[in-house]
Amino acid sequence: MLAACAVALAVGGCGTAILSPTGTHAAPGPAASSSGPKSYTVSSPVSTVVVNGGAGTITVTGTSAAAVTVTEQAYYSNSAKPPLTTHVDRDGTLTLAYTCPIQLTCGVSYVIGVPRRAAVQVSDREGAITLASLAGPLRAQTLTGVITGTGLASPSAMFKSTAGEISAAFSGVPASVSASTTAGPITLTLPPTAAYRVHTHTYVGNSTITVRQSATASSVISASSDVGSVTIGHS
Repeated sequence: MLAACAVALAVGGCGTAILSPTGTHAAPGPAASSSGPKSYTVSSPVSTVVVNGGAGTITVTGTSAAAVTVTEQAYYSNSAKPPLTTHVDRDGTLTLAYTCPIQLTCGVSYVIGVPRRAAVQVSDREGAITLASLAGPLRAQTLTGVITGTGLASPSAMFKSTAGEISAAFSGVPASVSASTTAGPITLTLPPTAAYRVHTHTYVGNSTITVRQSATASSVISASSDVGSVTIGHS
């Protein structure tokens, strides 16, 4: 039943608003209006970026700049009740979040540029998460949505989705990667220059592993999907 509900969530069932997982500023629900995007820069030193999303897409890209750049796009069905966004910089940790008054549709999409080696922690409820060119420790989780990573050189990475595909490509050899989803395929692409200690699990689906494996490898890769295939291959 849980797997069936998770599959339904991925296509908009089980009482969840239907979302569009594509597009940088895809609206998080029906009948949404929006204000213009809001952009700002955080120039103080930041070592960790935390994004506490809700409904909306989140894109985080690593850059060579020292500052963090943020573009927020708010969506809401009640023009008198837009979401309230906040960003708090404390002891090198920048936390982005928002709150929504009760209404049919309310959410915020983010496009964020961060120092490439900063640690990144992203959580979302409904919406796609896109990660690119990051080299710091990485955590990303969503209840309903696709997680995509490209050009990653993170030493450690954790990806978790209740209903949605996970796809992550690494340009550097990670020490540890953990990917899990209740419903959806998982694809991890790793450099061919190392051997990996690989653990996979599926209830409904196949596991395909083409990377070089070793029981004593220092790089540990774990992938689990209850309903969906798992593929771990070379870049």
